Amino acid sequence: MSSKESGGFKKESVLAVVVCTAVLMMTFGLTTSVAARAAPTLGGSPTNSGAGVNSQSVQYSAAGPTYIVKPNGYDDTGDLQAAFNACTSSGRICSVQLVKGTYYTTQVTVFGFRGNFIGMGQGWTTIRALPNLASPTSDPFWAALPGPLNPWPALFTFENGAYRISGMTLTEPYSNAVPGGWDASLTGGLTTETALFTAVELTGLQAVATVDRVTVLGAPGDVLGTNIFNAITFEGSFLPQGWTDPLADLIPISGSFSVTNSVFNSAESGPWFDTIANAEVTVCFNTLVDSSVPLGFADASNSQILFCGNREPSVSYYVGLLVEQSVYTANLPSTVFIVGNDFHVNFGANAVDLLDFGATSTLNAVVYGNVFQTDTSCGCYIGTSPGYYSVIIAENLKSLVVTGNTILGGGAAGVYVTSGPAVVSGNTILGSYAGVWVDYANHVRVTGNVIENSVAYGIAVTDGSSYNLMAGNVVKNSGVDDLYWDGTGTGNVWVGNVYGTSSPPGL
Repeated sequence: MSSKESGGFKKESVLAVVVCTAVLMMTFGLTTSVAARAAPTLGGSPTNSGAGVNSQSVQYSAAGPTYIVKPNGYDDTGDLQAAFNACTSSGRICSVQLVKGTYYTTQVTVFGFRGNFIGMGQGWTTIRALPNLASPTSDPFWAALPGPLNPWPALFTFENGAYRISGMTLTEPYSNAVPGGWDASLTGGLTTETALFTAVELTGLQAVATVDRVTVLGAPGDVLGTNIFNAITFEGSFLPQGWTDPLADLIPISGSFSVTNSVFNSAESGPWFDTIANAEVTVCFNTLVDSSVPLGFADASNSQILFCGNREPSVSYYVGLLVEQSVYTANLPSTVFIVGNDFHVNFGANAVDLLDFGATSTLNAVVYGNVFQTDTSCGCYIGTSPGYYSVIIAENLKSLVVTGNTILGGGAAGVYVTSGPAVVSGNTILGSYAGVWVDYANHVRVTGNVIENSVAYGIAVTDGSSYNLMAGNVVKNSGVDDLYWDGTGTGNVWVGNVYGTSSPPGL
C-alpha cells in the first residue's frame, strides 16, 4: 500500500538540482498551457489585490533576504506565493517568515526554493486551508506540473531545492477539501476523492528537505475517515516523456530528507516517502496520533532510512510503520533502521510491516530497542492470519535483525518471519498468540529471547521452514506448547532452550 495506493547518520549536504520550468517542460513532455503560470508580484495578489505592502515586507542581511508575510485575515494565497516567487527570483538563499497568527490559503507551488520557510512555532503560526480548493485538471494530477492551471491537492508543493520548513501548524478543517476531487482510481481502486492528497508535497528530481517542529492536523473526511491522505509526502512525482504507467514510470527523487520533532494528527498516513533513490532519510522524535499508517515508505533504491524515537499512542487501523519494497519497480538494496520507537496499536493493527515484493529481495531491516504494545482487551486473537495480524511482520527481506525489543500483547505473532537470513534475538515477548512464528522461512536464528504467556505457542516453526536455529530462549506458560514444530522442513536445530512443553516432545 504505497502512498498512491491506499498510504547516528552523517548528515551531509546534498547539492540540490534546481530545474527551471522550461527544462521540466522539455524533459517531461509538458505542454506550455499546463506549465505556464502567472507569477504574482511582491506586495500584490491575483486572489487578494488588497493585501499590498501592509501584508509583506523584506529585510536584508548577510545571510540573505527575509520576506516577512503578515496574515490579512481572509486569503493569504497571493502574498505567500509572491514571497516565494521573490525569494527564488533573488538567486540567493533566503527566508519566507510568517508571524504569529492564522493564514488562510489555497494551493501554493514553489520551484527551486533555497532557504527557510518558518513560522513562530506550532500553534502560534497556523496555516489553514480555505474551503473549496480548486481541483486538478490533469489525470492523474502528477502527470503535469502543479500550478494555477493544474492545482495539485496539496496546500504547498515544493519542486526540487534545498530548504527547511519549521515552526508552524498546517490544518485542513473541511471534510470535502477539493470539490471536484482528485483522481484516486489508481490509489487502491478507490473512487474519486475530495480530501487533500497531502498537506505538503516535497518532490522533484533532487532536494535537501528538512521538516522540523511542524504540526499537521486533519479532520473527519472521506479518506478512511480522515480528510488528508498523507500528512506530508516526500516522493518522486515526475513522469518521463512517453510514459505509459503513471506509477511504475515515476522518476525517483534523490537527496537528504528529514522529519523531526513534529506532530501529525488525523491523516490517513503521517510522513510518507515514496519512490526515492540514493537518499538519506531521518524520521525521528515525532508524535503521530489517530492515523491508519502513521509512518511509511515504498520503493526506496540505494537509500538508508532511520526511524527513531517516534511515539504513536494510538495506531487506529492498519500499521504503525509500513515499509514496502519493489511495489512497482526493482530497486537497489536499501536499509531501514527502526530504533527506539514507542508504538501502541489497537487490536487488528500491526506495529511494523516489512514487505519486499521483488523477485530478488533488496530490503534490509534492523528493528532494535522498540516498545510495541497491542491492545488485546477484547480477549480475541486471530491466530490463523499471521501475515495480517502480528506485531512485527517481515516477508521476503534480503536480511532482518529484530533485537532488544519489548513486545506486549499482539495478534497472531509477536514476530512473524517468512524469509531468511534473519536474527530474532534478545527480545521480550509477552502475551502474543505465538511469540515468534517462523513460517516458510530458512536460515532464521531465534536466540536468547524471553517469551511468556503466549496464547498458543511460544516459538512455532511451520510450513517447510528449514535450517533454522532456536537456541537459548526462555519460553514459559504457553497455552498449547512452548515450542512447536509441525514436522515439515529439515535441518532445524533446537538447543539450550528453557521451556515446559513442546510438540513433538523433546525439542
